[in-house]
Amino acid sequence: MKYVAILDTETTSLEPPPAGQAIEVAVMLYDVQIAQPVASFASLIRSGSNEAEHINGIPAAMLVDAREADEVWRAVRWVVEPAEALIAHRAEFDQQFVPDLEKPWVCSKVDLEYPGRLRGDHLVQLALGLGLGVASAHRAMADVDTLARILTRLAEKGVDLEAMIVRGMRPKVLFYAMVSYEMRQVAKDHGFLWNEAKHGKNWYRHMPPEDAEALPFRVRRVQVGS
Repeated sequence: MKYVAILDTETTSLEPPPAGQAIEVAVMLYDVQIAQPVASFASLIRSGSNEAEHINGIPAAMLVDAREADEVWRAVRWVVEPAEALIAHRAEFDQQFVPDLEKPWVCSKVDLEYPGRLRGDHLVQLALGLGLGVASAHRAMADVDTLARILTRLAEKGVDLEAMIVRGMRPKVLFYAMVSYEMRQVAKDHGFLWNEAKHGKNWYRHMPPEDAEALPFRVRRVQVGS
């Protein structure tokens, strides 16, 4: 493995399209062998509103004259073309807002196994746990840069990035979390997402079957098309 692409989006809603849409994307081509960035691109995406302005800090007025979506995604495709995989924090969420880039996705929150007691639950806490400063958050390129610096620091500590990422690319299947309302945060902490429209009021996650056995709650494997 030579290259991966690190990607992040900002969206108008936590709901997938058509209810929500991507209003910003950032992507970075990253050399796994040298553990350094190669190329990057970020842009706002034209929209008439931003209901999540209180979260991402992007004023709706900035989106009126932003680049059209088709133009932005063409640039994204150019950056990711050499990559063997896409890495995103909470990849299942971002993937809903990104057109098919014909690359496998790896989630840096739940698919990557970090050394020691480091956990991928929160990007900022992961960076701080590695002694990295975090100047800003909640904008796409800031989060992409943070994840790139995390990978570089792991390499400096002797972590085999290629082996870690390849392990994260193992085949995945769909699971539903069999949790009560009181246990919803536990499911969320283990990478499960809630989506009423897509999965009929279930906490769901695509994950390697062998990893499901280590979860602290029961799950149900879902057959394709069920």
